[in-house]
Amino acid sequence: MSSTSAVGPASRGQARGRRSHQVILVREQDAQHSGSGCCGRLGERHTALGAAADFSQSRARMEQIGEIYRALAQAAPDLELVIADPRNLIWLYPAVWRAARANGSTAFSACRAMARAGAPVAVVVDGKTLYSGRLPSAQVVVDRVLAWTARPLNA
Repeated sequence: MSSTSAVGPASRGQARGRRSHQVILVREQDAQHSGSGCCGRLGERHTALGAAADFSQSRARMEQIGEIYRALAQAAPDLELVIADPRNLIWLYPAVWRAARANGSTAFSACRAMARAGAPVAVVVDGKTLYSGRLPSAQVVVDRVLAWTARPLNA
């Protein structure tokens, strides 16, 4: 786990004290959590466990979140973009709750958004979880986020 994710999320945006739309990109976990021990991952290709996962799908999801981040940063520089580790629930849940309630969500809707936001690979815009667990193509995500953020913020 990187030092950034242990302390708080990485973010950019929110120009000069004015309120802007917030986009939280919950990335894939950055560490292996299987029982592989100190010697490395289970099952290299040349062993009897050769079919064991090499976690390439996790890396692909992390790269997709990076692609979405770069596209949003370029298309909408005023967005408050945050990348969060899904294990950082102490930061993530209150952030989603505050954003959801500030944008008019009911307590039930805010709780539902929080629960969905905790999944690896999620996209949360102004407290509403647009995607959780699986993402369509990066362009589809970017288009939906930009359409959502074209709406005025609730005061």
